[in-house]
Amino acid sequence: MVQGGLSSSIVEDKKQRESQIMPLSYLWPLRFILGFQFFTAWVRRYFNAPQKLDYYAQSNIGHKFQSFLPHALGPVKAIVGYLVLRPHLAWDFLIVFSWIECLVGLCLMTGTLTRLAALGGMLLSFGMLFGNGWQGTTCIDEFQIGTVEGIACMVFLFTGAGSGSFDHWIHKKWDGYIKIWRWFIHLT
Repeated sequence: MVQGGLSSSIVEDKKQRESQIMPLSYLWPLRFILGFQFFTAWVRRYFNAPQKLDYYAQSNIGHKFQSFLPHALGPVKAIVGYLVLRPHLAWDFLIVFSWIECLVGLCLMTGTLTRLAALGGMLLSFGMLFGNGWQGTTCIDEFQIGTVEGIACMVFLFTGAGSGSFDHWIHKKWDGYIKIWRWFIHLT
């Protein structure tokens, strides 16, 4: 009997400390708008301007890789260079990239598997940032997307979604961890 009371007080202490550290309920507008940004990037490519994903169209977004190549940074430069020389793989890459944007956006908007979605969003954003490099004021939107969305995703990678999310309900049945080899990775 004493043991049951002790464990419930530990759980209450943990909840109280978490609420004092960061009021996650204040972050839901940021999480929603961040997810909306990723989701609408997918919508723009598939519905508003489908020619951007048409392999044979002049406005194919894969042509941007050529302008990215001289400015790309680090290991991303090697990936961009590889894709420039293999346009069929660049097209496949853009399709996968776009669908990952869709999933990241939906998961962030709903607060489902938030930490995993934030990791995906962070990799997409920083990949765009390092792939584009700094081209001066001629191409500022990729730089802004990479920095602002990448840092915002890091916030949710470290904090999670908080209340008002599907993750909050998921935690009632599952602790949100998976074990890969010897590491426990928190997905929610």
